[in-house]
Amino acid sequence: MNSDKFSKIADSLRQYRRAELLDFQTDTKEEPINALYVDPLPSDAILKTVLLNNTTFIVGRKGTGKSTIFAKAQSELRKSKDSISIYVDVKSLHELLTTSEAPVKTIDDAEISETVYRAHLLRKGFLGSIIADLIKELSTSYQKSSLFDRWLGQKRQYKDAVESLEALAATVKSTKLTQAEIPILRIISAKTKESKKLLQSTKATAKIEAKLSSKPEAKGSAGSELFDESVSDNEVYKEYADAVLRSFPFQEIINQTREFLREAQLSRLFVFFDDFSELSWVDQKLFVDVILSPLNNASNETIKLKIAGYPGRIYYGKIDPGKVDTIGLDFYQLYKASDVQTSELAAIHYLERLLTTRFIKFQEKISSYFDPSQPLADYFRLIFEVTLNVPRLIGYVFLHCYLDKVSKGQQITASAIRLAAQKHYETVIAKYFDRMNRFAIEPFEQKLDRYNQQQLLKFLINAAKSVKKGITTGQVGGKYFDGLSNPPVSHFAINPSLEALLSSLESNFLVTKYHEMRDKSGKDVSIYTFFYGLCEAERIAWGYPRGRRDDRSYFVQRCFDYNAEIQHFLAQNKTIKCGACGACHDMKKKDMIEFYKWQCPECREGTCSVVSLRDDFQTEVEKLQKDTALPAVELDILEALNDEAVAMRAGDIAALVDVTPQLVGHRTAKLKDMGLVNKKKDTEGVVRSTITDKAKERYFGATSLTDSNEADT
Repeated sequence: MNSDKFSKIADSLRQYRRAELLDFQTDTKEEPINALYVDPLPSDAILKTVLLNNTTFIVGRKGTGKSTIFAKAQSELRKSKDSISIYVDVKSLHELLTTSEAPVKTIDDAEISETVYRAHLLRKGFLGSIIADLIKELSTSYQKSSLFDRWLGQKRQYKDAVESLEALAATVKSTKLTQAEIPILRIISAKTKESKKLLQSTKATAKIEAKLSSKPEAKGSAGSELFDESVSDNEVYKEYADAVLRSFPFQEIINQTREFLREAQLSRLFVFFDDFSELSWVDQKLFVDVILSPLNNASNETIKLKIAGYPGRIYYGKIDPGKVDTIGLDFYQLYKASDVQTSELAAIHYLERLLTTRFIKFQEKISSYFDPSQPLADYFRLIFEVTLNVPRLIGYVFLHCYLDKVSKGQQITASAIRLAAQKHYETVIAKYFDRMNRFAIEPFEQKLDRYNQQQLLKFLINAAKSVKKGITTGQVGGKYFDGLSNPPVSHFAINPSLEALLSSLESNFLVTKYHEMRDKSGKDVSIYTFFYGLCEAERIAWGYPRGRRDDRSYFVQRCFDYNAEIQHFLAQNKTIKCGACGACHDMKKKDMIEFYKWQCPECREGTCSVVSLRDDFQTEVEKLQKDTALPAVELDILEALNDEAVAMRAGDIAALVDVTPQLVGHRTAKLKDMGLVNKKKDTEGVVRSTITDKAKERYFGATSLTDSNEADT
């Protein structure tokens, strides 16, 4: 073993998103991206798809390898004689907007406020910087490709062509105001002036919102924040975006770029836009509508776009999603199969290729680092379960294994890997809810603020613990779980319509979608799993028992159906919601919003009110009611048990609901699997049924959705 080499291997995985990995060139003895790249699919299928002449969106959570795929694609394109590529780090350029102020400029128009004008210049400067950087990188990439001889005999020399592009870039970056922009800036100014009192306390409000905000907004100036809020209105935004687009000489940009490529005897320009999803809502929309859409739709097949983004944070604008390639990098998308075991095997095969290649390129043998008391294949499976193949998570797990084992000259054991996952959860992932002032990935149409997400996570964890207790005591599941002393309860099933509720938790790896299948009733369900480290911290067994004849149906046992649990959570929790834009705000902001007469901090036009989250998800709740509703006879059985409040034989229940004892026995067995009925033999060996607290609360309690709906009517 070589502890220094292992540390570098771990570090290279943690830095998997970096475009070049140049820190490891000495160790790999060749260009790192070519040495270390392992495609998630056999035969380099992902790479080959990215290299096709189509617009491509690569979608994956942080650390799934989007930037590495881009780097490898660019490396391959450098070998091409008829194509050239450029890379634009959108996030880095965005820092120009968020960390600097626009130059002090005045405008001879009393109807346009200085605050709005400066904020507009910042935003336009950001967009102009992207275009200017694109033009600059085109020239730089061409020079690096040593293709100057192609200009021999051309009427226009390379220097003249580059100077024309550079002059165009300078014009674009100047942020000169055009007549097309003045009318919409007047409208935006009028909107901000309506909140004069708010403008006077901008700095104080900005500080409060920075502390309390649950949304990943840009850390711009107060003027920028007010500007964003003013253009959040769809009509205002559309007019503003059109004006900004007209202010850029896009047709000239495209024409000159195409002419440059033609004279250089190149047929394609590939543009890689990275970290596109890290922009705020308004910035991302403008980026797509002002830059991506024109490049994609008006370039006459000359310019091909490759864009990296996060799940739930992709805005297509005028780009037709049906005409682009979209590649999902998360486990359940890449390796989707008819059964979960096939998906797992495909994922583990990739993990084995990834790690084996990594160790070989660092001149190390992977088996020497793991305790030989278990087969190496077992370690590959465990690492997959712990990380679900996210390279950056693998790197963090290896880092903890290095600190706990390898640095001390000890081999890695299975328990060390599980402990590493727990440490990463406790030191990084669990702190998600405390990082209020740091960037947090959340979907645009955010349904739950961070506080409610935290409550939802706790609710789900408690539900899992309750299921575990029910299984171990025999109250849930029946004979299916016989022989399991520590039943795994890490996975749960929900209706696909509820997936948006878990987007924020999934983005932060607290839960992950695992599989899609049908439940016992033939309905489509989405299977989710808690992060392995979370399960270790909460003493929850992860996975499912293998080797059983019916292990393929483990996840769809009725006790793992959390539709009703989430429905109950939605009915119980409240938030502050704007009636105009639909934005949800943390209840902690109640005093501040009330102080401003319930004006929405998001759109500045709508009026907020305290509502139940059930109202915000009324459509989903209505769908769930169908899933959680019971046949009349089963409701009758529960009602009888609730009313009698004693343990009852099947015959006694049958007499009350007017059915046969056999039917009662069959239905109570089903209700037992759902956690709604307990069945136990009395001293005489007769099976008696009682209603569970879960059933009481759901169907007969004061806080049940049924009673709430009745109260509403």
